[in-house]
Amino acid sequence: MDNVINLDVVSENWKKIGFFGASYEVILLTLKELNLSRIELTIRFSNNSEIQFLNNLWKKNNKPTNVLAFPNNNKIDNISSYNYIGDIIISYDKVKNESIFYKVSLKDHLMHLIIHGVLHLMGYDHNNIKSEKVMIKLEKKIIEKIGADCTILNRKYDERN
Repeated sequence: MDNVINLDVVSENWKKIGFFGASYEVILLTLKELNLSRIELTIRFSNNSEIQFLNNLWKKNNKPTNVLAFPNNNKIDNISSYNYIGDIIISYDKVKNESIFYKVSLKDHLMHLIIHGVLHLMGYDHNNIKSEKVMIKLEKKIIEKIGADCTILNRKYDERN
């Protein structure tokens, strides 16, 4: 096995719609695009109440968000031969509402947010326009490879500028 992807499902809503196989595949594709192997990460399929709690606790932002990424900045792992890069938490409620608002499928939006989360774990960010453009370009490239709708990236970027 080249990578280890841990899936943790908290919200029953995620269980109803699945997408776990697709989520796993998009993570592997993202890691491949970044030329990474022997990577381990956890993705937690959650809800608004948990993500709001975590967003407030760690980011001092007391509202739900679609995705949170918690990079493991300690790159040395003496226990296993895998490099644990961190955790991604995704809120079903927020993803569902945004997919309706932006008129994209729930699955396509989820795939985008998984890519977005993995990129955050690897140090990519959108703290300034230059780094955001690099991140969006990479997101689009991976989204197009999986055949998902990436128009949401254009809309969200246009709204900020």
